[in-house]
Amino acid sequence: MAARNGCSEDPGKRQAILEQAIRTFAELGFRRTDVQVIADRAGVGKGTVYRYFRNKEELFWAATYEVSLRMERCVYEAMDSVEGACAKLRAAAAAHARFFHEHPECLELTAQDRAEFHGSGPESHREHHEKMIRKMNEILEQGIDSGEIRPLDPRCTTIGLGSLLYGAAILGCYLESVDVPKMTEYAIDVFLHGIRSESRSAPCKPF
Repeated sequence: MAARNGCSEDPGKRQAILEQAIRTFAELGFRRTDVQVIADRAGVGKGTVYRYFRNKEELFWAATYEVSLRMERCVYEAMDSVEGACAKLRAAAAAHARFFHEHPECLELTAQDRAEFHGSGPESHREHHEKMIRKMNEILEQGIDSGEIRPLDPRCTTIGLGSLLYGAAILGCYLESVDVPKMTEYAIDVFLHGIRSESRSAPCKPF
């Protein structure tokens, strides 16, 4: 693998830069972060940072992408450990909550993504999100085919679940007395079972 200037890339240095970028952007915010601070914390020169990342914005997006990859690994490992669509959805929700609870700097960076750039990130981020949506869609479709889940629009259901999980994580920043993993466990239980009695259930309309 080569760095931006064509020289051989040192994976250890790149990872150290990304690690400190995540922590520094989370601590200071995108606008207040100086690349020199990230370089100092990573134990490299500022010029070395620019060997791997063209500018501060590119470094920010690389850091947010790294967060997405880490969260994805955590969620996929949890889903792979259980059988059945509902069990996988529950495991994914628990893993998502646990990841951001244990790594609040990653949650802060995710929130800055929206606050600073209003969703105008690189195409690679949108492709990654779509890949995760497709993965969850497959699980829902398997559950529908097996009769474990009632007929629903898989994509709308996946987006609804994602909104619930993201909302729970963000809400935990404001309600310090709330145990986010436990709140998420309760929320996914409601999501999977619904709040209406079975006799009053009605089909969900896709949005």
